[in-house]
Amino acid sequence: MTQLEITILGIVHAQPSHAYSVEKVIEDKGIRERLDIGFSTIYSTLKKMEKSGLLESHYHPQENLPGRRIYTITPKGKKILVDEIKKALSQPQREPSLFESGLMFGSCLSKEEIKEVLVLYDSELGRLIQTKLREMTGPKISNSLERAMLSRPLTLWQAERKWIRELLNFL
Repeated sequence: MTQLEITILGIVHAQPSHAYSVEKVIEDKGIRERLDIGFSTIYSTLKKMEKSGLLESHYHPQENLPGRRIYTITPKGKKILVDEIKKALSQPQREPSLFESGLMFGSCLSKEEIKEVLVLYDSELGRLIQTKLREMTGPKISNSLERAMLSRPLTLWQAERKWIRELLNFL
């Protein structure tokens, strides 16, 4: 399953939803920070997951408004969601990193250029850390798992910033 499919299954599992409400949850919970998701992608993924039996839908007419297709998770979808969550939470994962490619071939740069770009990287990490700290003090956090999801990038950025500073001192 893709990360988008797991995300949609999780949203629909929490509450039967139409495409726009899935979009709203993605926006409100800051999921776009981790996933590149367009509205048309949400719609097509909902349809695909319905075809594969993970979701089912029914048409809900609305007075003076266009009707909406409401999606609910099927037993098959719930089983797959649970299995995917267990797998995701039990196995450390490495994400591909353009930064690591830059390090691998950093010898193409002078020592001064390397220091210059790493100082910029350190500065950007500082900006990300401050933004995340402000986000975590907002009222949108509803439970400890949501807090953990928000604090994980913060912890990783703080560790990476420490590592970058050690590297700069070594250079």
